[in-house]
Amino acid sequence: MNSKKIFWICMPIASLFFFSACAQTPKSFVSPKGYDLNNGEKQFLPDALHEISGIAFPQESSQYIFANEDEHGIVYFFAPGEQNLQQIKFAKKGDYEGIAINNGYVAVMESSGTIYTFPHADMSQKNASNVKVAESLIPKEEYESLAASTADSLLYVLCKKCTVDKGSKTLTGYILALAKDGEVSRKGEFKIDEEQIDRLSSLNGKSFRPSALTKNTQTNEWFILSSINKMLVVANDKWEVIGAYPLNPTVFNQPEAIAFDHSGNLYIGNEGGDKTNKATLIKFKLN
Repeated sequence: MNSKKIFWICMPIASLFFFSACAQTPKSFVSPKGYDLNNGEKQFLPDALHEISGIAFPQESSQYIFANEDEHGIVYFFAPGEQNLQQIKFAKKGDYEGIAINNGYVAVMESSGTIYTFPHADMSQKNASNVKVAESLIPKEEYESLAASTADSLLYVLCKKCTVDKGSKTLTGYILALAKDGEVSRKGEFKIDEEQIDRLSSLNGKSFRPSALTKNTQTNEWFILSSINKMLVVANDKWEVIGAYPLNPTVFNQPEAIAFDHSGNLYIGNEGGDKTNKATLIKFKLN
């Protein structure tokens, strides 16, 4: 058999092996500077956190991570990587969507925008004392994102879907002051431009719907998570969008929680619902 015949016989076989190998190579997703979202340490969470909706670290240390789920008015805390949960009840059943710790207080947000605060020192108790409820500070809309700025005792709330943004290409956020007695007051507003996001990574004609928010204190950047859009957005301290990163849906099946520890490591929590039906917490080490 001459060399030309051998070539044309072998070519389809070689092509088959090539494309098979390509199909088996996992797609790599672009990550924000300092992190590799393709390479994280995954922890399966206990059933109590199946519908995890927020995570936060206190100012003092990263010994415990604090988390809430969206039904029972309970805050859980545990050592990262451990399964043993401790808990404190602060309110009756409701739809709770975000948690932040600042100025000696734990703050939890209802999806309507109501903020509950109680002393961080209460975490050794079964039930929180001196719970304060801040209603009507912001419009009663749909919210999932609550974060703290520990340098100035402020809380930040970002709309998921608000009437004020209807027909516009912006997302409205509210700045709240957290006093030393746990009282919350409204201080200001901020805006995020969806067109800035769309220019960096296409929203495919959809609106951006944030599910979690946190501040990277090492860079003063805001990390904004969207479960619906499967995207991580990074904004600077002026809320200008400087990065937009599509998320791998096989890793981030339902990303609803985000936080940084004191070493700058990034944590993202997913509600249960993948093949394991377990909620997950994934740690991405700072490079």
